[in-house]
Amino acid sequence: MVVKQKKVDVATTTTPTTTPTTTATTPAVVLRETLGDFDRLTDKMVMEDIFFQLTVEDLLVCQGVSSAFYVMLNDDRLWKDVFLRQIKGTKKQVQFVKSSWKLTALSFLFGENKTIESFPHRPLHFSTFQSMEIYTRWLRRHTAVSNYFTEEMSKVVDRRDVSELSLQEFIDRYERPVVPVIFTGVQKEWPAQKEWTKERLVERFGDITFKITHQDHKRIPMTFRDYARYMSEQCDEEPLYVFDDAFGEKAPDMLSEYSVPPYFPEDLFACSGEKERPHFRWIVIGPPRSGAPWHIDPAGTSAWNSLISGRKRWLMYPPQITPIGVSMEDIDEKFYGSPPSLLWLLEVYPYLPPDQKPIECIQNPGETIFVPGGWWHMVLNLEESIAVTQNFCDSQNFEQVCQELHSDGKEYGNFKKSLLESKPEFQKRFDDFELMESQVRHGFDNLEYWTPMIKELFRRHLPNQPLDDNTFKVESPISGQSPVFIVNSQYVVKFYCTEFGGEKSYLHESHLYTVIRQDDVLQSVFPRLLGNGYYVDGVNINYCDNLKWKWPYIVTSFIKGVNLQEVQIVPEQLEYPYPPPAVVEEDDDDEDEEDEEEDIPPVVDEKNLINLTADTLVRLHSIEPVIPTTDDNNLVTNPFITDKSDLWVSWKEELKNLYDKHIGNHWNWGGMPQHLRSSMAPYLPKDLNTIIDTRLPPCYLHTDLTDENVLGEVIHDQPTNADDKKKKKQLSLIRFLKKGLHMEEKRSSPHPSGLWVPKYMIDFGDSKFGDRWYELISLHLSVFAGDKQRFKQFLSSYTFSKRDGDSLAGKTWLWLYQQDPQAFIYRCMCYTIIHHCDAMTTITRHFPTYRNAKTIQEIAKLMYDLDYNPDPSTII
Repeated sequence: MVVKQKKVDVATTTTPTTTPTTTATTPAVVLRETLGDFDRLTDKMVMEDIFFQLTVEDLLVCQGVSSAFYVMLNDDRLWKDVFLRQIKGTKKQVQFVKSSWKLTALSFLFGENKTIESFPHRPLHFSTFQSMEIYTRWLRRHTAVSNYFTEEMSKVVDRRDVSELSLQEFIDRYERPVVPVIFTGVQKEWPAQKEWTKERLVERFGDITFKITHQDHKRIPMTFRDYARYMSEQCDEEPLYVFDDAFGEKAPDMLSEYSVPPYFPEDLFACSGEKERPHFRWIVIGPPRSGAPWHIDPAGTSAWNSLISGRKRWLMYPPQITPIGVSMEDIDEKFYGSPPSLLWLLEVYPYLPPDQKPIECIQNPGETIFVPGGWWHMVLNLEESIAVTQNFCDSQNFEQVCQELHSDGKEYGNFKKSLLESKPEFQKRFDDFELMESQVRHGFDNLEYWTPMIKELFRRHLPNQPLDDNTFKVESPISGQSPVFIVNSQYVVKFYCTEFGGEKSYLHESHLYTVIRQDDVLQSVFPRLLGNGYYVDGVNINYCDNLKWKWPYIVTSFIKGVNLQEVQIVPEQLEYPYPPPAVVEEDDDDEDEEDEEEDIPPVVDEKNLINLTADTLVRLHSIEPVIPTTDDNNLVTNPFITDKSDLWVSWKEELKNLYDKHIGNHWNWGGMPQHLRSSMAPYLPKDLNTIIDTRLPPCYLHTDLTDENVLGEVIHDQPTNADDKKKKKQLSLIRFLKKGLHMEEKRSSPHPSGLWVPKYMIDFGDSKFGDRWYELISLHLSVFAGDKQRFKQFLSSYTFSKRDGDSLAGKTWLWLYQQDPQAFIYRCMCYTIIHHCDAMTTITRHFPTYRNAKTIQEIAKLMYDLDYNPDPSTII
């Protein structure tokens, strides 16, 4: 490498400056040439991949190489990172000197018996040197964050006063559904509110060395007195912060100055004893810009964090959503290679569309936040902040903690042993967890494990089928929550896991398959039940070694068909803004049009789709339910009906279950826009049972009529004029997706152009007995793709039967809509909000502008008001 040499002073600080864009003859370019061959690399690469590897001594020498080296090697963050890495493991106390990490390093390493004034301090300035990397580093170090938030952030996470929220309500509404919440009033009586100011902590514990951290450096040796001075003087992009799990041992008086909030009375790890108990409590102190990058708390634990002073900005994602910018390959104690908090907020956050933004809130002094286990969270201190936090395992997150510990057999074994010694009543919880684990121990694609079990079922129910390996072909499932296998392209074998419905789902599905035998049309639409039972049944004990779960199963016929999902275009992601900027469409030449026509999926036979769904549901809903009897001579069972004196009981229980889960579901799905999520609770009635339409009797329900569960076949005959119109309509849609949404790659159908004719339906796994209105949600938003014209035609084709009462028999569901449209809209929207499927994401994929609706009432009108059809571009 060749560089132009220049003699410079050793110690200096620099302030980056920028100039307008220069030409090849300006001084700025000449200065950059003094980087030599390094100028071929980006400044970020030079700083992070090369200079970062140097020692303090190297920095001192190399800054004399050239003017460009001088500027870049005087970056204060670089000195901080190099210095702290170099002294890692030392016990000598660090004292921050004159707001400069360079001076701090020189004083620490070379300042024995010297004062800082003995070092030369004649900074050189190169005002024409340009480096966006150096400039943005400087900007971030001097970013004021005290007002780095919006008032809207305070409206997303619930704030509940401790005097108005009971422990049981907290468990039901927040902890069990795994939803964050902020408590107010918890800390009113804490001595810490007065004793934990920075000044008082310095006065009482100034000589104590708390754990002070920076990146992977967990123990920077610094007394709290020196750290307090650092807090006041620093201008770091990533300030050091106190994160000490042993503060109670170092300053025992602090433990009596706060108490565990009343919502967290149980910590099962306490049964492990003080020596074996994992770290669980921390004192957290930091200046503005400090905080924690994206991470998940260890061992599946949940946490509470009580803020004594200052303000914190919290950002959170539910477990299913990994934050953009997080590297899952760099896992170190649940810190996943995430950028620092401030850097992420400045360089990632502004470019996220609304549906990908995190859940946010501002924590004020005196407030306590609950963070559910498994949730991603990131924290930025907006002011000097002092807080105490504890992680815990209780009865609600017990399974999640077991799941995390189970990968380490020793940790799980120790936890189980110590807990059972203190609380033997947890034996059943451990048994249930281990039962669930045993079911997923073998992957659903492990045919070596599953094939012998499947063959055993064929011996029981299809004894004439050959079982030799050459003719017995088993296909593993592509996706799904339970092991489902296709055998010889003729049969389906489905096993039921405890985690996803288990025995209840088995009883419902096998019962409904039996019930529909009384209707020949339903028999022709759905698969035929060929056998069912329990793999481990006490009679057939072959192949049952080491099985803890009895594995309920069904064997049905296999319906070969193309599901609607494969032919009905649904964008895989939303483009932003909604709607996207208009694109001027140029005339396509013949070749482009041919390419587009190749992309056209089969046309959906809408008439047959409407007729099939309407006729099938009318027939299913009209079946008289089997009423259970307890007569020993004529025992009749119906797993759907738990109380024959009130046939609505099971549906009311289902509604309560749906309500308990709906808040957590919407947080996890992200389909409901954040500005609408907080208005869901006020929209729903206080008594959810009032949305049940008791004018109609309860009936058997499919409840999962989605585009994935409607099958048909693609016909390639010559299209009719009507089909040509549909083809042009779909060609227009494809152009919209490609140009209007700027989608370079869209989800395409694996099937060539033709006419898709619906014929079959599958999957009674989620079947219920209750209010048929619930059926409309997935039908309209998934099968009909939110097309209100299709939905209206379905309603006009659905005719109530004699079982529905004389006043409604012969009338259509559309007639019912017309009697009170507002009641129809409200009931449908209530069921949409609590629906077990992610209905909101589905509809906004079809109609992205629906996300711009200002209120729940407006989005309900967009989805279910059959006479309201605004131009999508006007929904802004």
